[in-house]
Amino acid sequence: MQKNNFDFLRFVFALIVVLSHIVDLSQHPDLLFLKKYFDSHLSVTGFFIISGYLIAGSYVNTKDTRKYFVKRAKRLLPAYIFVVLFAAVMFSFISTQTFATYFSSPQLYKYLLSNLSFLNFLQPCLPGVFGSNLLCTVNGALWTIKVEVSFYLFLPILIYIIHRFDRKFWVFGLLYFLGLSYQFGLKALSLMKPEKAAFFEVLQHQLPGFLTYFMAGISLYYFKDIFQKYRNSLSLISLLVFVIEYYFNWEVFRPMAMAILILYCATGFKFLNNFGRYGDFSYGIYIYHFPIIQTAVSLQLFQLYPPFLVGFVILVCLGTTAYVSWNLLEKRFLQRTLHRQNS
Repeated sequence: MQKNNFDFLRFVFALIVVLSHIVDLSQHPDLLFLKKYFDSHLSVTGFFIISGYLIAGSYVNTKDTRKYFVKRAKRLLPAYIFVVLFAAVMFSFISTQTFATYFSSPQLYKYLLSNLSFLNFLQPCLPGVFGSNLLCTVNGALWTIKVEVSFYLFLPILIYIIHRFDRKFWVFGLLYFLGLSYQFGLKALSLMKPEKAAFFEVLQHQLPGFLTYFMAGISLYYFKDIFQKYRNSLSLISLLVFVIEYYFNWEVFRPMAMAILILYCATGFKFLNNFGRYGDFSYGIYIYHFPIIQTAVSLQLFQLYPPFLVGFVILVCLGTTAYVSWNLLEKRFLQRTLHRQNS
């Protein structure tokens, strides 16, 4: 695969999510004006597009389903398991409950079981932790990992179906349409049955609800030669479509338009190609940021100190955490995978 800026784009998307959550979770009036500049939904869907493009390429080039799953597990699971277990232990020190009550609480073990099985919505809170915050949720960003894992599991079947047909364009179109149907069907049900809106929202946050974004990324992997041939005209049209649909909050053609724009940026600014040479910190930034922000809110740091200073300190702590996680945890598991493949 040619050199690209995907590392830079993932870093930017992760940073936008962090800044958005600082505003949302702190609810500090001096920061609220920033909300319109940092769209976490846009960044998360951008992640899904990049994932569709890169993981499809990884699977096709691996040609070994077992190795594909091993690589995905070693990239995703070590830091994920660590952040779940670490939070469960360390937040016992700031819980309003005693150690004995905390560690004997069924809520703790339900949290561990739910989060380690990617069913975060079943138990997002720990006993006595963040009860005075806007949300008691320990790590509200982890729901997207469940979607990623579902996509990883589904991808081999998806690629098999794609390769069964010569006219792949129609396969992509059908799957894209199915994703749209799922999304709009749940929105219609939410309007028809508002008392069950929360349940339908949970369903919207499953893989089918974001299938359009994954499919947009996968389709560009398969048709990247066509994209390169018409990249400028396609990007201009996509920019227009994206602006219109974003303004009206539509998501009909937006996933495809975003995918084209992302690939244009990823392959168009060569001076950013080596952005990730020191490490891939975007995943660490993403999975660690929520509990760090929640801790700052719980300690009332945004009320005690200037909010912009607190936000800056959070970013420094988060950057340090992501750096340490990459070098001491994530990279080591990936190096073991590469060593075994080369041995």
